[in-house]
Amino acid sequence: MDPVTLMAGASMLFSTAGAGVQMYGQYEQSQAQAQAANYQAQVARNNQIVAQQNAQLALEQGQVQEQAQRQKTGQQIGGIVAQEAASGVNPNSGSPLRVRSSAAETGELDALTIRSNSELQARNYLVNASSYGAQAGLLQAQAGWDASAGWLNMGTSLLGGAGSVSDKWIKYQQAGIFGGN
Repeated sequence: MDPVTLMAGASMLFSTAGAGVQMYGQYEQSQAQAQAANYQAQVARNNQIVAQQNAQLALEQGQVQEQAQRQKTGQQIGGIVAQEAASGVNPNSGSPLRVRSSAAETGELDALTIRSNSELQARNYLVNASSYGAQAGLLQAQAGWDASAGWLNMGTSLLGGAGSVSDKWIKYQQAGIFGGN
């Protein structure tokens, strides 16, 4: 076999091998991107779970603090009654009654503020959880698209490589290297 034919054959062989390597690289890159997206989706799902747990904890802590505020208010009112009785004031009428009523209202307002704050905090956690859930869904979809893209990229590389080898074959045939014109 003459050196020109040998070189032409080697060129076509290397083109075919290059197309194969490119095809495999495209596939592997797509699979790596799909795995990365799946990992990120799992992280987002874990963040969603943590945010939901934080929401529940915020509500529970709010209930404990609300109850503690009511107990504190009750103790304050008891102290007011004891002071009024010790000073000889009738605690069941007039100003002493209004003072206790005002203390009770203020204490209840504090308890309701605690409840409202904990519900707001829980709501913020749930909004974050929802965002993490949506992000996980998008990343999971991306992983599917990336995996599918691997096969499409392989096909594109295969067609491109086949076209390159075919062009060289025709060129070499026309030049008479493989016994053509």
